[in-house]
Amino acid sequence: MNKSIFTLAFIGVCALASCKKDDAKTTTPTPTPTPSSAAATPSYGTGDGAVVALITRTTVSNPVLGEYDQDLGTGVAVFGNLSTGTYVDAGAVTLNGKSLTKQTNNAYVYTPGVTDITGIDFSSSINWNVTTPSFTYDAMSSGRGMPEAGGFTTAYSSIDGSAAFTLAIKSVYNADSVYFQINGPSKSILKRMGGTAVSVTFTADEMKSLGKSQGCSVTVAPWNHQEKTLGGKMIHVINELALSRVLEIK
Repeated sequence: MNKSIFTLAFIGVCALASCKKDDAKTTTPTPTPTPSSAAATPSYGTGDGAVVALITRTTVSNPVLGEYDQDLGTGVAVFGNLSTGTYVDAGAVTLNGKSLTKQTNNAYVYTPGVTDITGIDFSSSINWNVTTPSFTYDAMSSGRGMPEAGGFTTAYSSIDGSAAFTLAIKSVYNADSVYFQINGPSKSILKRMGGTAVSVTFTADEMKSLGKSQGCSVTVAPWNHQEKTLGGKMIHVINELALSRVLEIK
């Protein structure tokens, strides 16, 4: 899958704010690292399309309310030749009744607006409706709802950029894989772990390569995946939760 599709889509979204064997084959996804607090998303070199439902959960600090989690639901879809990144017009594409907007490269993106600040609600369904190829598919009714995770184990307001660092969350559920990512001023480092992983350690050398600055971030993103034949085409169906926190690397 063309990496720029998901990179650009999720940068825009963030600015606003153990596989199931009978469904998934052995295709290995390639993670797409993205700058700032944008979530990395899996990409595939085979298949006729991919649909991604994403919740970005950001810890917000408010002088009156204190700290709280803010969820933003969105979606991205592409159809065509995933190996070459050549996408085709799919007509109307909706996710839980919300229309995705076709981009100039034929990727479809839902971006929440000022009257829809929390985006798409995935609490009861993850229902895709596509014109071409023609299909309707609810991932939740098939038993693959959104992954869930406990919050970060530490506030992570700042971290030492010269020493090994362990990024950890309290728990994870309904995931096939988990991405752990640190975004620094010089580069981003992303590691993919198994679906039950709750922590990963970045070495001192890796931390030194990130650079030091305020406005950096850490992200932990559990996700699950199905390969389904929908409308006569092989479609990757991905659900992802991205927990993100802005911090300083000292």
